[in-house]
Amino acid sequence: MRGSKVVVAVFSLIVMSTTANAANLYVSLSGNNANAGTQAAPFRTLNWAGVKAQPGDVIYVRGGVYNETVNIMAKGTATAPITIQSYPGETAVYDGSGLNANVLFSVNQTQYVNVSGFEVRNASNIAVSLWMTKNTKFLNSTVHNARRNGIYAGYDSPGVSADVTIEGNTVYNCVLENTAHAMQGGWASTVSIHHTERARVAGNRVYNNDGEAIAVILSNNVTVTGNETFDNYSQGVYLDNSRFNTVDGNLIYSTGNTRYFRDGYPGMGIAIANEFYDYSNPSTDNKIINNIIINTRWGFLYGNFELGGGLKNTTIANNTFYKSSQAMIEIWQDPHSNSVVENNIFHQAGGTAVATLQGSGVTFRNNHWYGGTPTGATAGSGDVYGNTAFVNPGGFRAADYKLTASSMAIAKALPSSVVKTDYFGTTRVAPLDMGAHQFSTGGAVADTQAPSAPANLRPVSGDSARIDIAWNAAADNVGVSAYIVKRNGATIATVGSTTFSDTSVVSGTKYTYQVIARDAAGNQSAGSNAVDLAFDNSSAQTGSDKEAPSAPAALRAGTVTSNSVQLIWNAATDNVGVTNYKIYRNGMLAKMVSDITMMTDGGRAAGKTYRYHVVALDAAGNVSARSDMIEVKTKNTRQRAVR
Repeated sequence: MRGSKVVVAVFSLIVMSTTANAANLYVSLSGNNANAGTQAAPFRTLNWAGVKAQPGDVIYVRGGVYNETVNIMAKGTATAPITIQSYPGETAVYDGSGLNANVLFSVNQTQYVNVSGFEVRNASNIAVSLWMTKNTKFLNSTVHNARRNGIYAGYDSPGVSADVTIEGNTVYNCVLENTAHAMQGGWASTVSIHHTERARVAGNRVYNNDGEAIAVILSNNVTVTGNETFDNYSQGVYLDNSRFNTVDGNLIYSTGNTRYFRDGYPGMGIAIANEFYDYSNPSTDNKIINNIIINTRWGFLYGNFELGGGLKNTTIANNTFYKSSQAMIEIWQDPHSNSVVENNIFHQAGGTAVATLQGSGVTFRNNHWYGGTPTGATAGSGDVYGNTAFVNPGGFRAADYKLTASSMAIAKALPSSVVKTDYFGTTRVAPLDMGAHQFSTGGAVADTQAPSAPANLRPVSGDSARIDIAWNAAADNVGVSAYIVKRNGATIATVGSTTFSDTSVVSGTKYTYQVIARDAAGNQSAGSNAVDLAFDNSSAQTGSDKEAPSAPAALRAGTVTSNSVQLIWNAATDNVGVTNYKIYRNGMLAKMVSDITMMTDGGRAAGKTYRYHVVALDAAGNVSARSDMIEVKTKNTRQRAVR
């Protein structure tokens, strides 16, 4: 509210994932942009590496402090995204001290790129910007000490920014422009999604900022989930002129640090409103579910600031609100319609009113109330009053607000088509409980039996930047829900299938893999057999056959038409035998052939240039180095005019 509306244009860059035989590029403080970009001869700047990167490439930035701005425009593909990350075991720090830049770390007009594992600090304006991006991710980084936004994603008009992910980051000490809390014309927000269609803001830790923690502005179909926000000025999550969004399973609280209070109160939990912009996109069809909100000004607020419009088609369900300075839920006067507040726990402790509703069009039902009695339309059918019986009320952990057996919120919730799990990921089964925690187990005996260990963990294929592994399915008395993949003892992924592709490996580095099965009740199996794998000369070194084929030689074009390219190459050799060839077009797999050394790539566009390379595989899955890269231009179909 008032503060999220200043949106700043920004530029941005880069990131993370690979495809077979893609190149690894390296950046180092000791490098030179005249170098080849190899590990032995790295580039000096990330900007230059971004210029050189092709679909599927991985850019590794060596550790150290880079006192420079980043602005990279790069485009990967759906099957060959570009990966940019700090070198494993090191952190590349981009420090804006002494720089006067609008954006310190800019990801600009990228597609299918992922940035991961950086520290971005001391920005004179915006720290990180994802500007006009599509299918771009900013992951697992630390961002702090920025005058304005910590992380911004969007554009200045709709229809451009889409499919953005901001996940696993830690963001603090941002929006320092509002340190005095005296700005009247609007301040920035810490993590801002603006003019974006489809985004995911997940698993971030956002705290000690002088603006909203997470703001979704003029955006649609955004999921805000699994974040922890505390001690932020104004509010934890703000939806402004935004539609079809889900705010699910966030932990939002104030520790009582008055440094981040507004008007003498801590920031609010979750708010929805419609402020004035160049055009309106009135907030509607939003879902606020499974959140745990502690010690805020209002737990939830609908405010009729500026444009107004009312609370429309909105579901507020199965949240746990604990102690607020003012009403736990407050909905201001406006033409509300088709909105429901149900199955929530409102536990007031020393505050004022438990609920305030002005106007009609919002239905309250089956809520649990403690510390006050709702009046008027906020008192609904199916309400319960009395002991919430939390595990540790007053704490700041989500687990403190699990229910105990004596809670009056147990088995009192209505069935919901919207809320299928609880905050902790547990499936909700009847009898259904109020609040963010599903205590009941449906009357069935709890599942305490662990799955069997996955068997026959083995490599499938790989190259210098990727390894594919597979294993036999585990068994369980109820059913296996996921597999936990560990590398060198640390969890790197949780997957639902019996295969996994590790795209963050470094050539020549030895890794030990193991897999654990997990069921829906959280029981975990013993570990599978461990497999040691390493990459050398782009071949997976494992099994009895550890020798990769030679690279296909003399790749060349045969017959070229307006819509097809014939490719020919010399056969590769292998100690056992070559079984297949993979042909890549513009960094993406186009076709795999066996026993032949030619291929016709049809369906091409006339007058367009394509880049090709080929790799050889043997029966053990060893992959050769790639052939030379060639460029071929299809013929143009236009005819010369007759004079």
